[in-house]
Amino acid sequence: MGAPAAADVVREYLSCLGRGDARFEELLADEVVWWVPPGSEAGGTYRGKAEVLQLITGGSSKYAAGEPLKMTIEHVVAEDDWACVQMILDARTAGGQPYRNYFHLAFQVRDGQIVLAKEYLDTQHANDTFAEQ
Repeated sequence: MGAPAAADVVREYLSCLGRGDARFEELLADEVVWWVPPGSEAGGTYRGKAEVLQLITGGSSKYAAGEPLKMTIEHVVAEDDWACVQMILDARTAGGQPYRNYFHLAFQVRDGQIVLAKEYLDTQHANDTFAEQ
């Protein structure tokens, strides 16, 4: 899989996730590994689709139910089987507060599925915002 295809998979994944479309799960490989920075409440390495889906669905409960996550992709840079995304997430917390954070995500894609993801964000801002709920 080349860079354009990896970028397409990542864009589709984020699009599905943002609009609450469960098809995002199909874009995760069974053996997917997802890393979250240790400064985050959810910090750590998650291995396998079941663990990664728990991370994602557990995190989604922090946001207002029924409201889409607005993901503004500023840049996608891809090389070989990697696609990196710089984006802004705008959402409302489950407690009704506005939430904005800035992300850099690095994805490795094989055979049309994400096999590795590394997530970088302002962990202090996220921890402060969600602690207030």
